[in-house]
Amino acid sequence: MGQGVSHYMEVCNRRTQLIPQCETREALEQIEKIASMPGVDGIFVGPCDLSIDLGIPLQFDHPILIHAIERILAACQKAGKTSYIFAGNMKDAVRWADKGFDCIAYSLDVSVFINAFQSIVSDFHKEAGK
Repeated sequence: MGQGVSHYMEVCNRRTQLIPQCETREALEQIEKIASMPGVDGIFVGPCDLSIDLGIPLQFDHPILIHAIERILAACQKAGKTSYIFAGNMKDAVRWADKGFDCIAYSLDVSVFINAFQSIVSDFHKEAGK
């Protein structure tokens, strides 16, 4: 038999993390305050939405976006919080890992699945063509 609802809630609350997303200019302007809040475990950067809100849509190499992302990373590091970022391609994933991000969300799940199945089909045709 279980240990009851109160024990379950305690365990869930201990294991649950609060990871706000920084995807707007307003969040960026308050990022040091947000990252240092008790109960916040980390910050997730959404470069696509952030670039749009900063007026440089999908310009992932734009200095304004790069500076914003580096500011978010620095706020996480200063506050001792985990840093997360989305990377739509391997170049960006490596760039952000090299800068010190703790976690990289790579690509979209549907893209990963499509690429995996294309690779399987390609490998099959190579083997079958022997």
